[in-house]
Amino acid sequence: MNWDSKFKKVGLLLTSVFVLGACAESGNIAEEAPAKDAVEESVASSESASSDQASESSAASSGSKEGEESEEVDPVYGEENGLDLIELQDEKPEVAPVPVNNEPNRIATNLLEETNDAMGFNWYTTDQMPDAKVKVSKLEDMSNPLEFAAEATEVTSEYAERDKDGYYIYAAATKDEDGNFIVDENGKPEEVEGYFTNEQITTDNTEWTSEGSSLGYLELQDVTEYSYKAEADDLEPDTQYYYQVGSDEGGYSKVGSFRTSGEKGEPFQFIHYTDTQNAYWNANVNNEAAYGADTLAHALEVAPDADFALHTGDFVEVAEVEDEWVDNLDMSQDQNLHLPHAYTPGNHDEYTVLGDEKDLTAFNEHTNVPITNDAMTGGSYYSYDYNGAHFVVLNTNDNKESEDNPEQGAIGKEQMEWAKQDIQEARDNGANWIVLAYHKPIYSASYHALQDEDVQVTREEFAKLADELDVDVVLQGHDHNLTRTKSLVYTSDNFSYGEVEDTEKTEKDGVEYHVNPEGVTYIIPNTSGTKAYDAIYMKGADHVHKVRPKLDWMTEEDVELWNGLFDVAKQPDESPKFDHKHENYRQSQNQNFAVYTVTEDEFLIEFYQMDGNLHEGEERTVELVDSYGIKKDQK
Repeated sequence: MNWDSKFKKVGLLLTSVFVLGACAESGNIAEEAPAKDAVEESVASSESASSDQASESSAASSGSKEGEESEEVDPVYGEENGLDLIELQDEKPEVAPVPVNNEPNRIATNLLEETNDAMGFNWYTTDQMPDAKVKVSKLEDMSNPLEFAAEATEVTSEYAERDKDGYYIYAAATKDEDGNFIVDENGKPEEVEGYFTNEQITTDNTEWTSEGSSLGYLELQDVTEYSYKAEADDLEPDTQYYYQVGSDEGGYSKVGSFRTSGEKGEPFQFIHYTDTQNAYWNANVNNEAAYGADTLAHALEVAPDADFALHTGDFVEVAEVEDEWVDNLDMSQDQNLHLPHAYTPGNHDEYTVLGDEKDLTAFNEHTNVPITNDAMTGGSYYSYDYNGAHFVVLNTNDNKESEDNPEQGAIGKEQMEWAKQDIQEARDNGANWIVLAYHKPIYSASYHALQDEDVQVTREEFAKLADELDVDVVLQGHDHNLTRTKSLVYTSDNFSYGEVEDTEKTEKDGVEYHVNPEGVTYIIPNTSGTKAYDAIYMKGADHVHKVRPKLDWMTEEDVELWNGLFDVAKQPDESPKFDHKHENYRQSQNQNFAVYTVTEDEFLIEFYQMDGNLHEGEERTVELVDSYGIKKDQK
C-alpha cells in the first residue's frame, strides 16, 4: 500500500464532509509532542522539558505485571499497557522518502494590522516556484484578478521517519532513571531494544495515546522546502474578495474568500477555538487534527457569516515535527480558505521532540502574522482593529531569560509596555471594544493559571493591566476546559487578584447581559482537539492536592474563593483518568468553540459543544451550552 492510498483509507473514517475533502488532499497525517507534555503540559515554562517528561513517565509506569509477589496495579493504566501491548522487531523498517508536493499546501490566511484593505497569506511547496503569487478578485470565477508577488524562503523542515505505508517508525530505546531517552551527542539513542510502527497500536493502548512520545523514540529527517509569504494590499473596505495562492508552474489552490473590515460600529462575528494540539504519535491511532478540522467545519455551519477566526494557541503538539503542521493546516484547508485567522502562539508551537531546546521560528514560518518590534521568540505579538473593536494578540512564549525579562515571566517588559501603550491609544481613539488574546491564562478551571511559574511572575500585572485599561474580554487557551469568569475587577487583597463585580443585569432573547460592567470577562473555549483537562477545583482542595501536588498550599477556602470567580468552569469529557490525574487519555469526543457577535453596544458570547466519535463514524452533534452578553449604554 502506498502513502496516498493509506491516507485515503484513513480519510474514509472521517464523517465530516469538510474533513473528508481535506484528508484526501493533504497526503499526510498529523504528529504529536514530547512525552513530557503528553500526560502533563509544562508544569512551569521555566522548567526543562526533560524534567516534565521524567515526572510524567515515572508516574505512569508505576504499575507492574504480576510476579511471585503481588504488586499494586497502576490505577491510571492498569496491569498491561504501553509497550506491553506492542510487538518489537529487531530490524528497523526501511524509511520511505517524504513525497514531493508542489501544489500549494499548509495554506494560512491571516489578518494583518490593517484589516480594511489588506490580507496576509502563507503556504508551502517542496520545490521553489519562481512565479509564486496571490491572485485576488471581486468575482468568484477569478476574472480580472489583482496579483501580488510572494516572497519565497528556503526552510529545512523535519519530517518523521515513516515506512512505505505511511506508518511512523519508532525505537524502543533505553532511558535514564528520570525516564528520558539516553542519547548520544547527535541525539540518537545509545541503545535500542527493538523497533515498531504505529500500525499495530489502537486506542485500547491508553498509555500510548496519552504519552506515546515517551514510549517510542522518533527520528526525524531533514527536507528542504519553501515557505511563501504574500500580502494583498490597497483593497477596498467592507468588500468580499476571492483568491488563489500558488504559481503558474506548480498550480493554484482552490478558490478561497474573505471580506475586508468596514466602518466603526458595523456588526461582525468571529469564531474562537483553541489548543488543537494534534500529536504525531496519534496520527494513525486517533487522529487529533481531524477533530480540530471537524470542529472548525461545524463552527462555520453554526456561524456561516463569521468574518474571521481567532485561535488562542497550541496549533500543534511539537512544532519541530512538520507532519503535525501538515496535518493541522491541510485537514482544515477547506475551512481555512474561507476563514481568515488571527493566530496566537502557544507554548507547544515552539516545542521540539527531545525538549532540549525550543524552535523559535516555527510559528512565524507557518503564518504571516505581524511581528512587532522585530520580536520573534516562539511567536510574535501584534494588534488590529475590526469595525471599531481593537484586538491585541500577545505572545506568552516571551519567557526566555534576558535583560528585558530577568524573571522569565510569560510577558517581558518590552512587550508589556507595548501592550499598555497600544491599548491606551486604542481607547483614546474611541475603540468600542478592547479584546485581549493570549495563550497562557491567568484565570482557568485547571492548574496552569495558578501553577506555571512564568504566569505567576506576570499574573498580577496582567490582571491590573486588563482592569485599569478597561479591557472588555480576554480570550485564553492552555488549560483545556470550558471557562468563563464573572465580571472581575483587580484587587491586591487575595491570591487571585480578582474580585467579582456587582453589575447591573438585563435580559434579551433569553440571554443575560451585564450592563456597563467595569470589570473583565476571561474565557477559554475548552479545546478543539482530544486532550482535555479536568475542572479540578470543582472537586475540592483534597483532589487538587492529589492531582497537582504543587498546589498543596490551597485551602478549602482558597478553592471556594477561586471557584466563586466563574460562571462557567467545567470539562465535558468524563475520563476515568480524572480520578487520578488532571488530564485525560487524549481521547475526548467533546470539543468546544465560541461564537462572538459584536455590535457597537453589545458583545454576545456563545459556547457550543460537540459530541461524537469521529473515527467510528458516529454523527457529530452540536449544542449551544451557554450564552452571556455584555451591553454598553452609549453616552
